[in-house]
Amino acid sequence: MDLKKINEQLKPVPKPLTKVYGTMGICLGEELKARLRLYCNKNNLKMAQVIKILVKSYLDEMEKINVDR
Repeated sequence: MDLKKINEQLKPVPKPLTKVYGTMGICLGEELKARLRLYCNKNNLKMAQVIKILVKSYLDEMEKINVDR
């Protein structure tokens, strides 16, 4: 996972949100939620934004591995 790339993707890009797709609840557990909240507060990020970028990065890497097989 390329952390520099993820941090770049977390920088705000203004775009109007006209539709919401894939809204879901997730259970992170008390400790992980607290860590995520602390990180997001320190870096002025939204928790959903961080989770979205992490999931996208993971899926992109997994798709690349599967294509390379």
